Amino acid sequence: MILLAEDDEDDQEFIKMAFNKVSSTHRFHITANGQEVLDYLSHLAEDLLPCLIVLDLNMPVLNGLQTLEALKGYDKYKHIPKVIFTTSDSEEDRAKCIAKGAADYLVKPHHMREIIKTVETMIRYCA
Repeated sequence: MILLAEDDEDDQEFIKMAFNKVSSTHRFHITANGQEVLDYLSHLAEDLLPCLIVLDLNMPVLNGLQTLEALKGYDKYKHIPKVIFTTSDSEEDRAKCIAKGAADYLVKPHHMREIIKTVETMIRYCA
């Protein structure tokens, strides 16, 4: 299962479509912010945890960086790769996210073909 935290509904749909094109074997769950990620994970059994967590950087309630920080506090989530998927191409943002435990920091492309290529990169973390 792949867990996505993204507050923009259009981006949710584009990302979900891209994941469905790349992999038909992975289930997909969408939350709108980092707090919802923490709440959702807290109700899952160990064997049902996602193989990947994709976080938007700029979200309400808990943003991507804050969510990374919160997830670091739980041993049971340390093995799950976390990817920041954002519009920010700031090197400072990238460095902060990697320092807080992000496995990767990917800038959102503008065209579906490029989104699919980016999702192909993300899905490798589930292998």
